[in-house]
Amino acid sequence: MKKNLRNILLMLLVLAVLGGAAFWLAKTPSGQEGEASSLPVEESSQPGETVMDLDEAEVESVEVRNQNGEFTAVPLTGGDSLRFTLKGYEGFGLENTYLTSNMQSLFHMTAAKSLGAQENLEAFGLAGSGEAEVTIRTKSGQETLVLGKNAAETSGRYVRKGDAVYIVTNVPANLYESMYVYFVKEVYTIADRVVETVDEEGNKTEEAGEDVMQRMALSGTRYPEEIVIERSSRANSTYLMTAPVTAESGNTAFNELAVSLKSLTASQVASADVSEKSLEEHGLLEPEARIQFTLNDSTHDLAVSAKDNEGNRYLLADSNGVIYQVANDQVSQWAETSVMGLRMSYIWIPNIKNVEKLTVTSEGDQVHTYQITRTKNEEKSTDSNIQYDLTIVDGSGSPVDYEEAYQPFYQKLISLAVFSGEEAAYGSGCALRAEYQYFEGGSDKVEFYPIEGQNRYAAMLNGQYTGQIRGSELEALLPLIP
Repeated sequence: MKKNLRNILLMLLVLAVLGGAAFWLAKTPSGQEGEASSLPVEESSQPGETVMDLDEAEVESVEVRNQNGEFTAVPLTGGDSLRFTLKGYEGFGLENTYLTSNMQSLFHMTAAKSLGAQENLEAFGLAGSGEAEVTIRTKSGQETLVLGKNAAETSGRYVRKGDAVYIVTNVPANLYESMYVYFVKEVYTIADRVVETVDEEGNKTEEAGEDVMQRMALSGTRYPEEIVIERSSRANSTYLMTAPVTAESGNTAFNELAVSLKSLTASQVASADVSEKSLEEHGLLEPEARIQFTLNDSTHDLAVSAKDNEGNRYLLADSNGVIYQVANDQVSQWAETSVMGLRMSYIWIPNIKNVEKLTVTSEGDQVHTYQITRTKNEEKSTDSNIQYDLTIVDGSGSPVDYEEAYQPFYQKLISLAVFSGEEAAYGSGCALRAEYQYFEGGSDKVEFYPIEGQNRYAAMLNGQYTGQIRGSELEALLPLIP
């Protein structure tokens, strides 16, 4: 009996020793010194301790300093509710609601966990001014918060107020960034064109109409010769390139470019300093490309730098005092185009139904004249689309068959295409000249001159060089002259 009692006492003693060891092991840190995830910490309070609780009406300013700079948020005057803006940048486009929300999270801050005073503040990112420092000035004094790293053992960030360290879940990440995170990144948006129609009963309706580009001009180091495109009644495609050459421009590339200009949003704001020094630093003192345009009666002026190593560009827009960073694909359709990319290759394509007289001169002195009479086709015409039947006679008054002779020749003539806009030396003898006179008045002249040493011809429109065509195309046209 005594033996059993002794065994029971020994077992109780062993259990007491093991329990004590487990208790001390639980209190001993398992990690290495300097790691925030395993620092020996003492909880000085229960979760939910108030770190900051300020009367928002008492706040006069919030100063933020971090590795990306510093800025000061101040209350906006007027209005029913408290809103904040950036001091010194009140005139810029700012995300005031976003900024206000971030500021308010500082005024009402509750700890997820209180860690008390800590010796190794560097491990928490809280030594000195930490990773960010916030000074809240009120009418009665000021409060300072030091913001540190992400908490390793739970969600949130380390925050120091005085000597006390906390883990707080609602610390805005923007407080670690530059002030430009609060700038509006939408550069502009152009509204759809509104078209009003009136039915037979006088009822008016409005709907979105086709976008209209009134004018566009490209310049910059990429475009030493300014490229100008305008809306014109002279162009079958509606759009006419007027510089550096004259040509139809309503091609697919131009239409896609116009669509890309409807709106623009930057990746970020890079600077609110547009001094000469800042422009030079961002490659905008001499922009690589600049576009000035009027689309749906909305006028804008954009300029971009060359691409950086990551394919981004810096951008100026409408003299709004901001330098943006944009992805290249946001601007490439106008920043990386060319004359040949934006023009139709045709030299001139007047509508066959608009030409009253066509004079063709070939081989220097062979003149062929075609006088056209047009008659309205009542069966095919509508109020908005009048159709004509054409009657053609040559210089001697003899009839020329429209479908068998005149139309095939005319279509071949206007389809002669420029394949290169490169300048070339050409002779003085004109190989072919076509002169158009129109029913509505006015005229145009297209000429072709042989390029020296090559089977190519220089194409001229109204005396202006417009590019080169292949000799084989002109040679195929000559036998078709009626």
